[in-house]
Amino acid sequence: MIDWLKRELSALIDLISPRRCVLCGQTLSESEQHLCVKCFMDLPRTGYHKAPHSFLETNYWAKIPIQRAATYFFYEETNRNILFSAKYHSKPYVGKHIARLMAQEILAESDFFHGIDLMVPIPLHTARLHLRGYNQAHYIAQGISDVTHIPICENAVVRCINNESQTRLSHAQRKENVEGIFRCVRPELLRGKHILIVDDVVTTGATTTACAQSILESLGENGEGGTTFSFLALATATPHRLPMEADSSYRYDAPL
Repeated sequence: MIDWLKRELSALIDLISPRRCVLCGQTLSESEQHLCVKCFMDLPRTGYHKAPHSFLETNYWAKIPIQRAATYFFYEETNRNILFSAKYHSKPYVGKHIARLMAQEILAESDFFHGIDLMVPIPLHTARLHLRGYNQAHYIAQGISDVTHIPICENAVVRCINNESQTRLSHAQRKENVEGIFRCVRPELLRGKHILIVDDVVTTGATTTACAQSILESLGENGEGGTTFSFLALATATPHRLPMEADSSYRYDAPL
């Protein structure tokens, strides 16, 4: 009886205010959430998780002890509303849902999550968190955790400087803009761990590198202390659009 009432109520809500795809605006079927099947299938996958050394991973070499790095899809004008909805439009559950789908695909196609001890979502400054009401990276981490059961550690790293957005900055400006913005306040929770840093989108990798470096500094490590990192985000904003396959042997060493 309760299940029947839930279905009827859901149908009534959809009749009054139809659920629509965040990308194309089409009405969603009962089995679809946030994205219609066509838009979901059309997402331009990077395939980074399937390659032995993705283009994104090479971007972290010599900067931090990196194990693996991947993103789900290439950021394009046609799919940007996924990130905008999750980040700016008060719909963090969109990011959480896409993160579940991402984790399911990655888990089915690779051993990307093997050996990871915990996740650290990129933290927001308290002022921006108060203004937005949520941290979209935390919701993405929740979606990943729902599938992988990797625990989330949110109280070890804080954002101590409310820096400006990276969106319109050059590569050099992005690096300068994130210097010293993070502080690891609970290093004992992270020592010797394989940490998965989670964010919504990556361009140059400056923000995630700064987060990892703040952890290493708090531990007094220079990359040889046993603490290692992997990185995962929903999207990558890069002009390089060549998806990677499991046997990819090529490299791309230019900054993303």
